[in-house]
Amino acid sequence: MSFYHIDLNIVDGDFVFNQSLSADTLQAANVIAQDVKHRIIESGILIKLVKLRNVNGIAQILTELELEVEKDNRLKPGTILVNYNTDRTLSIEAETRQYGKVKLAGA
Repeated sequence: MSFYHIDLNIVDGDFVFNQSLSADTLQAANVIAQDVKHRIIESGILIKLVKLRNVNGIAQILTELELEVEKDNRLKPGTILVNYNTDRTLSIEAETRQYGKVKLAGA
Protein backbone atom coordinates (compact mmCIF):
# COMPACT_ATOMS: atom_id res chain seq x y z
CA MET A 1 0.00 0.00 0.00
CA SER A 2 1.47 3.34 -1.01
CA PHE A 3 0.67 6.53 0.86
CA TYR A 4 0.25 9.94 -0.63
CA HIS A 5 1.45 11.69 2.53
CA ILE A 6 4.92 10.89 3.90
CA ASP A 7 6.99 13.15 6.15
CA LEU A 8 9.83 13.07 8.66
CA ASN A 9 8.81 12.40 12.26
CA ILE A 10 9.50 15.43 14.46
CA VAL A 11 9.02 15.40 18.24
CA ASP A 12 9.74 18.46 20.39
CA GLY A 13 11.42 20.16 17.45
CA ASP A 14 13.90 17.35 16.79
CA PHE A 15 14.01 14.56 14.24
CA VAL A 16 13.24 11.08 15.52
CA PHE A 17 15.69 8.39 14.43
CA ASN A 18 14.96 4.70 14.03
CA GLN A 19 17.22 1.84 15.17
CA SER A 20 19.43 2.15 12.10
CA LEU A 21 19.95 5.85 12.92
CA SER A 22 18.15 7.14 9.86
CA ALA A 23 15.34 9.64 10.12
CA ASP A 24 12.02 8.04 11.06
CA THR A 25 9.04 8.80 8.84
CA LEU A 26 5.31 9.20 9.31
CA GLN A 27 2.65 8.18 6.81
CA ALA A 28 -0.99 8.88 6.02
CA ALA A 29 -3.09 10.42 8.80
CA ASN A 30 -0.08 10.74 11.12
CA VAL A 31 1.48 13.24 8.70
CA ILE A 32 -1.69 15.33 8.76
CA ALA A 33 -1.82 15.16 12.56
CA GLN A 34 1.78 16.35 12.81
CA ASP A 35 1.11 19.19 10.36
CA VAL A 36 -1.96 20.28 12.33
CA LYS A 37 0.08 20.29 15.54
CA HIS A 38 2.77 22.44 13.91
CA ARG A 39 0.12 24.78 12.46
CA ILE A 40 -1.32 25.28 15.95
CA ILE A 41 2.08 25.94 17.51
CA GLU A 42 3.06 28.41 14.78
CA SER A 43 -0.27 30.26 14.95
CA GLY A 44 0.46 31.59 18.44
CA ILE A 45 -3.13 30.93 19.54
CA LEU A 46 -2.08 28.67 22.42
CA ILE A 47 -0.28 31.52 24.14
CA LYS A 48 -3.66 33.16 24.69
CA LEU A 49 -4.71 30.21 26.89
CA VAL A 50 -1.90 30.69 29.39
CA LYS A 51 -3.36 31.47 32.84
CA LEU A 52 -6.81 32.02 31.35
CA ARG A 53 -9.59 30.79 33.64
CA ASN A 54 -12.59 32.58 32.18
CA VAL A 55 -14.81 29.93 30.56
CA ASN A 56 -16.12 32.36 27.95
CA GLY A 57 -12.61 33.48 27.06
CA ILE A 58 -11.44 29.88 26.72
CA ALA A 59 -14.41 29.02 24.49
CA GLN A 60 -13.62 31.94 22.18
CA ILE A 61 -10.00 30.84 21.82
CA LEU A 62 -11.04 27.23 21.16
CA THR A 63 -13.29 28.46 18.35
CA GLU A 64 -10.37 30.45 16.94
CA LEU A 65 -8.23 27.32 17.17
CA GLU A 66 -10.88 25.23 15.42
CA LEU A 67 -11.01 27.74 12.56
CA GLU A 68 -7.23 27.62 12.26
CA VAL A 69 -7.23 23.81 12.06
CA GLU A 70 -10.03 23.88 9.50
CA LYS A 71 -7.76 25.76 7.08
CA ASP A 72 -6.06 22.44 6.29
CA ASN A 73 -7.78 21.26 3.10
CA ARG A 74 -6.89 17.62 3.84
CA LEU A 75 -9.52 17.68 6.60
CA LYS A 76 -13.25 17.51 6.00
CA PRO A 77 -14.85 20.84 6.92
CA GLY A 78 -17.17 20.68 9.92
CA THR A 79 -15.55 17.57 11.42
CA ILE A 80 -13.01 19.32 13.65
CA LEU A 81 -13.67 19.01 17.38
CA VAL A 82 -11.41 20.82 19.85
CA ASN A 83 -11.74 19.86 23.53
CA TYR A 84 -10.21 21.60 26.52
CA ASN A 85 -9.61 18.77 28.98
CA THR A 86 -9.78 18.98 32.78
CA ASP A 87 -5.99 18.59 32.99
CA ARG A 88 -5.68 21.76 30.85
CA THR A 89 -4.55 19.94 27.73
CA LEU A 90 -6.21 20.05 24.33
CA SER A 91 -7.45 17.13 22.32
CA ILE A 92 -8.41 17.55 18.69
CA GLU A 93 -10.33 15.13 16.51
CA ALA A 94 -11.05 15.51 12.82
CA GLU A 95 -11.97 13.48 9.76
CA THR A 96 -9.42 13.41 6.95
CA ARG A 97 -10.49 13.23 3.33
CA GLN A 98 -8.39 10.12 2.62
CA TYR A 99 -7.52 8.28 5.82
CA GLY A 100 -10.46 8.53 8.23
CA LYS A 101 -10.23 9.98 11.73
CA VAL A 102 -7.18 11.62 13.14
CA LYS A 103 -6.68 12.45 16.83
CA LEU A 104 -4.26 14.75 18.58
CA ALA A 105 -4.17 14.32 22.34
CA GLY A 106 -2.28 16.44 24.80
CA ALA A 107 -1.59 19.13 22.26
